Amino acid sequence: GGMEMTTEVEGRNQRYYALAKYSGMPPDTGQSCTLTQFLPGKGNQEAYNAALRYVSKQGHHFITFVGEVGRGKTHLALGIGWQWIGQGKGTVKYWQVSELLEAMRREYDNPPQDNYGNPQPGEFKKAKDCSLLILDDLGVEKSTEWAVDKLDTLINHRWLLEKPTVFTTNLAPAQLSPRVSSRIREGVTVTLEGPDYRRIKAKLRKEGNRV
Repeated sequence: GGMEMTTEVEGRNQRYYALAKYSGMPPDTGQSCTLTQFLPGKGNQEAYNAALRYVSKQGHHFITFVGEVGRGKTHLALGIGWQWIGQGKGTVKYWQVSELLEAMRREYDNPPQDNYGNPQPGEFKKAKDCSLLILDDLGVEKSTEWAVDKLDTLINHRWLLEKPTVFTTNLAPAQLSPRVSSRIREGVTVTLEGPDYRRIKAKLRKEGNRV
């Protein structure tokens, strides 16, 4: 009957919102940064196609979007995340790399516990274990030896277990730490070029087209 249908849909919605909250993706990007709303053009068509292939699970478990600020890299990365949750593929974690390292530093000083003093999985563990990890803005973080080592460990762990991981960076892979760079190079790397994607979106918005 109709009743079971609604509860099933409600259950799905609740699961969706719970996963969305857990993911750390900015909530409003669920409307603005989906793959269906990306505007493929000359400089980013290849990246867009790669993102679509990635969510349909063809190809490599590591994908990296390279390009200058404002080219749409983060939009594609978030779009993959929202699609992942929408398709019920599992947990997503979205982090700007510098913020993840901050969180990891805090945990290192104060390991997370519940109210009874039992150790709890911290952000580092969640980033290692989630079904899709999105690391935004790789390479801008302050590179202390500790940070480099932690990132290497995280990325290597996901590499070895073939866990889907999405990176965005405005550096050429060669400028990243050698271990991270070699992992990224073995995955899929796409470069976004062309005009400033944010400017195009703003212009369209001004002209009254919703983007």
